Amino acid sequence: MGPRSSRRRRLTLGPRGLSSPPMADEANSNQQRILDAAKRLFLTKGYNGSNLRDIAKAAKVSMGGIYHHFASKEEIYQSLLSGSAGSPGSDVAGDMLNVLRLLRNPEFPDNLAEVGDAIADTIRKHRETFKLFYIDVLEFEGRNVKPLIQRFRDGFRDLGDLLLAHKKDELADLHPALVIRVLLDVFIQTRLEEAMLGMSMAESLGLSDEEITRQIARLLLEGLIKRK
Repeated sequence: MGPRSSRRRRLTLGPRGLSSPPMADEANSNQQRILDAAKRLFLTKGYNGSNLRDIAKAAKVSMGGIYHHFASKEEIYQSLLSGSAGSPGSDVAGDMLNVLRLLRNPEFPDNLAEVGDAIADTIRKHRETFKLFYIDVLEFEGRNVKPLIQRFRDGFRDLGDLLLAHKKDELADLHPALVIRVLLDVFIQTRLEEAMLGMSMAESLGLSDEEITRQIARLLLEGLIKRK
């Protein structure tokens, strides 16, 4: 269930043409403030450590203002992770689907380092939203984030078929969708660990982020043992 729809309001004709009346703009602003405040509280106090009164106070709206847009705290949380346009969850899904498009490049898997860079950029950009995903796993067994993950996984099957068609003679005897899943998971898990814990692999090894990505790609493509 998403946020409640605001009451329909007539458009007004101003000097710049049709526009939403001030009350509609205020309602949209209040809704966004509620979502922003809830996100901050969920990240700092946890889902169970936050309540609607905390959210209302942080958003500077009344309890009535909360219930005008959302029926419950869980509905606010669901809105943050939903795939609806403009939500944090939707923004992550969009960027990760762009990563999948890189895999459709005829150069794949030779462009694996570029894929790794795109994954690293996405996780750094949406670090807080990925933390919300982890909260969802702990509090709701991943119920709200599963649809987003499923959208991403659905792309594996299509890309697996594409990879099999284009690189059949070059691939090891492995399921192509599994190949893509493992390649991406190595980059995703490495970068998620850095983002969640604030521990930079590049700093600890004395390498740049770009070199870390390049070496991971090389390891995945060439293996661990030098070939004679």
